[in-house]
Amino acid sequence: MAGAPIVSVGMPAYNSEKTLRQSIDCLLGQALSDLELVVSDNASTDGTWDILQDYARRDPRVRPIRQSVNIGANGNYSAVFLASRGRYFKWASSNDWCAPRLLQACVDRLEADPGTVLVAPRTRLFESDVDDAVDYRDDIACRDESPVQRFIHVGTHLALNNVMNGVVRRDALAKTRLIEHYPGADVVLVAHLALLGKIELLDEALFYRRMDAATATRLMSSADVHRHHYPVPTWRASLPSWRLAAGWLRVALLTGGLSLRDRTAAVDWVLRRAYWSRADIGRDLVELLRLGRRS
Repeated sequence: MAGAPIVSVGMPAYNSEKTLRQSIDCLLGQALSDLELVVSDNASTDGTWDILQDYARRDPRVRPIRQSVNIGANGNYSAVFLASRGRYFKWASSNDWCAPRLLQACVDRLEADPGTVLVAPRTRLFESDVDDAVDYRDDIACRDESPVQRFIHVGTHLALNNVMNGVVRRDALAKTRLIEHYPGADVVLVAHLALLGKIELLDEALFYRRMDAATATRLMSSADVHRHHYPVPTWRASLPSWRLAAGWLRVALLTGGLSLRDRTAAVDWVLRRAYWSRADIGRDLVELLRLGRRS
């Protein structure tokens, strides 16, 4: 695309006025400066939009978007990619912090290896102050030559999804369904990328992730997690375990370029995964029947 930057950074934001400036400043101060920062304000009720307008006036690389209604966290993550133009893409939370070398280091590795679709650095976790961050030990890489082994590795080893905050090839990400509207869709997305190419982990902690009850879903109550994904009542909130299982199966069945042997192995693993999750799938069905009776 003519005039497109090397990297697009997509930042979904919602009521982020307390942390937004720090997250934006670290991105605008990257060593790789040929970037655009697409920020989607998900109908915030605080000063988020005012902050974004101020940044856009001062730096033409900042492109703010304002959603008229809250489209849910997953929808907002997809929205920033769809509005971006760069050859490479990075998601960036409005709560986290990136070291100045992050973009350049990831892009350099992608340029050096056409078979790699996603590069992410190691992660440090913090609650309120970046200076108090601690190392996270379980970041993953998927370097196996077999696409299905990379796919299974994501499904069995990805715990905290830090790798999604790396830098990805735009053409690979465009082949996915992005982040669909169910909990766990972000992991399905990473697994899809693993089928398309290798995932590399830089042995340097350049990504700092905020972990507190206001920003990390694993620390939220179940009700808050539900609101995070479904801010308004919607049919998409029904049968979340079924939707997750269908997402895994769709990726295994429909990803192009796989051999019959690899596709069969991926589908077999997905079906076994659904069997292991049968209790959750059963609870979803019972809950749906209860809702039907109430209505």
